Amino acid sequence: MNADSYVKEFVKNDYSRFNEFYNLTKKQVYFTALSVLKDEMLAEDVLQETYVSFLETVDGYKYGSNVYSYLTVIARNKSINVYNRQKRLVFNEDALITQKHEVDFDGERNVKDILSLLHNDVEREIVTYHVILGYKFIEIAKILSMPLGTVLWRYNKAIKTLREKVGVNL
Repeated sequence: MNADSYVKEFVKNDYSRFNEFYNLTKKQVYFTALSVLKDEMLAEDVLQETYVSFLETVDGYKYGSNVYSYLTVIARNKSINVYNRQKRLVFNEDALITQKHEVDFDGERNVKDILSLLHNDVEREIVTYHVILGYKFIEIAKILSMPLGTVLWRYNKAIKTLREKVGVNL
């Protein structure tokens, strides 16, 4: 069943197959949020907020467009908002308690470690979208509001960096 079929059911207020839709799309939404926030717990919060927003505005979805891109844009925008709010918070270091939180996405820890070798957030985001989520470069350019040439250049630069540091061949 394609994603548009699920959306048609949601418009009719039939959420009986939402779990299937969620399982089909959650990795993309999660990794989108994680690439912006770099915090697993915040990424999980954004994951949930993304689906709430999606269901609230499902009537405005244009059939035939890419549901995955639509969810990615929502997740990215929500992540940026959370990131900006987090920047403004002043933390008392004595009050912080760090807690390790495990996420059960396959290989998530290795991916995060490899991506952390990239020091440029935009390059990390482009590699995540293309390699992990399987987006085409033209879709990435639209999501990031960047020229296609810039996206390709940054992707190639990031891949070169990863090859030099760990021998990753993507």
